Amino acid sequence: MNKILLYIALLLTSLGLYSCEEEIDMKYKTSEPQLVVDAVFTDVDQEHYVILSKSAEFDSGEPNPYISDATVTLSDGENEITLSEMEETPGTYVIPQAYHAIYGKTYTLSISGVDINLDGEEELYEASNTLKPVAPVDSVGLTWTTAYGQKEWQVLLYSKDPEETRDFYAFSVSVNNELITPNISELEFADDKYFNGNDVVGVWVQSIIEEDEDGEVTKYPLKEGDWVKLEMQGLNEDYYNFILAVDIETGIKVPLFSGPPANVPTNISNGGIGFFRVYSVSQDSIQVTTEILNQRDS
Repeated sequence: MNKILLYIALLLTSLGLYSCEEEIDMKYKTSEPQLVVDAVFTDVDQEHYVILSKSAEFDSGEPNPYISDATVTLSDGENEITLSEMEETPGTYVIPQAYHAIYGKTYTLSISGVDINLDGEEELYEASNTLKPVAPVDSVGLTWTTAYGQKEWQVLLYSKDPEETRDFYAFSVSVNNELITPNISELEFADDKYFNGNDVVGVWVQSIIEEDEDGEVTKYPLKEGDWVKLEMQGLNEDYYNFILAVDIETGIKVPLFSGPPANVPTNISNGGIGFFRVYSVSQDSIQVTTEILNQRDS
């Protein structure tokens, strides 16, 4: 009982302190700038991009400045290509469409010709990642629900997880070829710890929200004839752990006064941050029919 009374006294004291208003000039320790790498490479026959920027000061309120005129190469251990920077988008370097990842190969991204800390000496940054295969998506389903405080379509996966390997997955979704989960924090992800080697039959892996918990209507109310595409990404464990760390650090902390955020892991050498993401893709689509819409409209 004494401990409870002491806790209540401390809580009331802290509330009293917070009721006072005072302008405080916070002083932050300025750290050296770091290279920020956002790079993706898959087995899909399309252009891929490497985006380079430099971390801004904590209290600057400014976006990270992009890094131009770097030398960026991609190697598979046998062949190496040099990426071109897009003239219209400084800091964005293009992996040509004809060059895509192959299962089992390890790819190394190298970035040189940059002086991030402005000490007069150029630096070299590298990151490596290996492409793992992914199970095929057999089909996709949609089911309507209002059970989670918002009105949404649950996107359902039908597939079969291979038994011989431990596998890691992430899931994104597009409506009429417009990606509605563009950020890493919006990906749903899972490993096969509890369903290794089993059939995956109508498992909910993504959502299309039509009305959020505040009653706001989103831009994605499905209508007849729309196409919904589910993309299943086959990850290696390092990238899976990166997504998991992003989810932990960007999500709601419970309890409120939980520990300070930890550094999100990176595979960029020499003090760089970000991640060179290499993953395989399996996908399938479903067209919205009157029968599907009847779930929502009934």
